[in-house]
Amino acid sequence: MNKIFSIFLKNSLIVFLLVFTISFSFFGFKTKSFQYLNISNNDTTDIYANDNYLRYDDYTYNKNIKTVLLYNLRDELSYPTLPLNSSEKLKLSFDDFNTSLKTYYYTFIHCNVNWTPSDLSPNQYLDNYTEDDIKEYKYSFNTDKAFIHYNLTFPNENISIKLSGNYIIKVYDSDYPDEAVITKRFLVYENHADVNITIKPSVNPNERFTRQEIDFEVNHNNYEINNPYQNITVILMQNYRWDNAISGLKPKFINGSLLDYNYEAVNVFDGNNEFRNFDIKSMNFNSQNVYRVQYDNAEKMMNIILYEDLPRAFRKHYAQPDLNGNFLVKRDDSNDSETDAEYVNVTFNLKRDTLRYGGNIYLFGKFTDWKFKEEFKMAYDTINKQYQQTVLLKQGYYNYMYCFVKDGSKNVGDISYIEGTYYETENDYTVLVYYRNPMENFDQLIGMKTRNTNK
Repeated sequence: MNKIFSIFLKNSLIVFLLVFTISFSFFGFKTKSFQYLNISNNDTTDIYANDNYLRYDDYTYNKNIKTVLLYNLRDELSYPTLPLNSSEKLKLSFDDFNTSLKTYYYTFIHCNVNWTPSDLSPNQYLDNYTEDDIKEYKYSFNTDKAFIHYNLTFPNENISIKLSGNYIIKVYDSDYPDEAVITKRFLVYENHADVNITIKPSVNPNERFTRQEIDFEVNHNNYEINNPYQNITVILMQNYRWDNAISGLKPKFINGSLLDYNYEAVNVFDGNNEFRNFDIKSMNFNSQNVYRVQYDNAEKMMNIILYEDLPRAFRKHYAQPDLNGNFLVKRDDSNDSETDAEYVNVTFNLKRDTLRYGGNIYLFGKFTDWKFKEEFKMAYDTINKQYQQTVLLKQGYYNYMYCFVKDGSKNVGDISYIEGTYYETENDYTVLVYYRNPMENFDQLIGMKTRNTNK
């Protein structure tokens, strides 16, 4: 009897699996070439080694692609933001070490406030075409490392943007349209909401000298908002960093069209420290923070050795101008830094008498995409008692910091461990205001404002 029951159970299972498989195919369930994974932008999970996964984030998928920049044309150091229906344009640029000319295409993906793809079709948020080729390119000139430099400005006559919100620009090779080469985030905003920002030291006595509190008010004036407590989302950013952005804040008070976000605990950031910097715009002399410039005949490249850095935690804060983590590509003795600036090996040195167990120290800044990448992880030299790393960078002026990341923590770092944190530090703070109209199926960016701590 048991044998008969076992045969019946086995046959039933086979029939069930067969019916499930047929139903799955019949109803059209298919796997997609690209999948969104809800992982923080600093996550280095190995699943992303598979090129079939698209990140809705700033990411470079091809190792031959270097120095990817996206900014508003009004200023090379500006954030990638664009007023809707304005004459302003964004510029995307990058270098390709593969000197066989390629036809790169680009398209745009509209995203929700949390950087998942929205339900809009491209025709709903784009005018004219939904994809186009990058037409402008030029070859490097008289550089040790040959490359092709590509430029794109948008909106343009072929593609324009109709709706506000979060966007990804995706660049891909025309021969491999399903494989992204570059993805970069940018914002398109409207001016329906005014934002008033107040920056001050944290009111918490224990954080008074280390953290900065950002209070703000949002006034949507005569722009009709249904249930602002539920349908308004704000994001608070420091130096346009997504890795430590604060979200989920709800208005503390609502008075007509005025939304008040005057909190005391959830709207605070570490002040951190002023960024370190180095200047390699010229190779003719040792400029700011450069200890030695030497040519490597074997690699046929220039090597830059920076002065040894010291930890700054628990030291007195020292005010100095910086770019809030940004960098500028520039060669002094050139009329076109895009093609004439050299790629050089830059060696960073951080003095520390002992190895720090339980984690790793990373270089950190805009030039790392504000991520903890393997190529920017420092290695400890027990003989010289210092952390060291050599990175390939294009000539220019750079800001950087050192950040400690605990083992097992792939997306959270502690800048204060090496750099210290001070309420006096100069920072930019940006408030983004999104509205999801119940009658629409996307998040509008109805207002944004950036304020500096010193202004």
